Amino acid sequence: MTAVTRPAVPAAAAAVAGNVLFATGLIFHAFLYNFYLEALHLSPQVMGYAVAALTGGGLIVLLPAGALADRAGPRTAAAIGAAVLALGLAGGALATEPWTIYAAAALAGAGSALWRVATAPILMRVSAPDARSRAFAWNVGLLVAWGGAGTAIAGGASHWLESGAGLSHLSAIRTALLLGAAVSLASLPVFRALRLDAPAPAAPEPLAPSASSGAPSAGARAVLPLVGLVAVWMLGPAIAAPFMNLYFSRVHGMAIARIAYLFGATSWCWAVLVVGSGEVVRRLGVRRVLMAAPLLFVPAMWGLSAAGSIGLAVILYGLQGLIAPVTNPVIDQWLLARTPADRQGTVSSWRQVAADASGMAGASLGGRVLAGGGFPSLFLASAGIGLLGALGLIAGAARRQRA
Repeated sequence: MTAVTRPAVPAAAAAVAGNVLFATGLIFHAFLYNFYLEALHLSPQVMGYAVAALTGGGLIVLLPAGALADRAGPRTAAAIGAAVLALGLAGGALATEPWTIYAAAALAGAGSALWRVATAPILMRVSAPDARSRAFAWNVGLLVAWGGAGTAIAGGASHWLESGAGLSHLSAIRTALLLGAAVSLASLPVFRALRLDAPAPAAPEPLAPSASSGAPSAGARAVLPLVGLVAVWMLGPAIAAPFMNLYFSRVHGMAIARIAYLFGATSWCWAVLVVGSGEVVRRLGVRRVLMAAPLLFVPAMWGLSAAGSIGLAVILYGLQGLIAPVTNPVIDQWLLARTPADRQGTVSSWRQVAADASGMAGASLGGRVLAGGGFPSLFLASAGIGLLGALGLIAGAARRQRA
């Protein structure tokens, strides 16, 4: 245990530093890009299709990314992803026509996919089995915390560039997007310098306190049906997530900078709770948390569809947004703990296929629902599909436990 734990500390710190830098451009893009497209006088349908192109670009390269991570190593996959992401984000900040917007988004999605596939195998290599829940939770928690800070910085930078530097509204947003892309590019040398131990022998984690740690690991193909259940679950949040910034702007009349500060503060709360969830998962087991957490998403979205006051809307926004960062690391452990070490890149790519397919379909559907029925219809559709997905995950986890 000592031989694994000691070298893992600097490697884990370097990996998290690279992740934070890489995610910065995505954070800026996620918050500002709808406002950029709005400044170009483009419709919500174009916004939805842009998000769909982002996820679609990732979907195309996810399976090759898994093979690359297994053969060349996850460090190489992450470094290539940093270069591709920065190019796509910079192109998106300069694009003005729908087809160029979609092309740049697809390129950025490809870079993001390479990184996301590499992240979980890297964490599996730098964490001991008895500390893995904490490692995954801390990684997600720190990224969520930086997501909050980065969102506030993105909104504040856009506001300062417009009011302080005298740029036009469109130019201020464009410049902030380019700054985010530059920070993401800075993660490339960090990933190239990352040192990873050889993958540990495949041995599944206990998925609940009573589970046997000596149970045989299933092959990679046996995990594929579970990935399908994950895809259904992720479709529900994906319908509404791309349009939350517009919700607070259009329905509650908040300025861009205020929305950025709200999202930033909420993300810091999420980060604390996600880090704490690692200890909860460690004590209760992955399966029990997986069977409970997704159900909380549904009442939050139901309430958000009818929220009349901004205070209630903020509370419900915080609740629904907490579910994914708590659930996603649990899902990663659930899948990778059943997978041999030399196939974890492949299974990680399947899991990201589920995320991107759901994101692409959800963004496209969400844009059409928002254009046709407004935010109440959007949130109700998200809740309905989220309920189906949560029930599917619960059934899948219960069936695997019985097996």
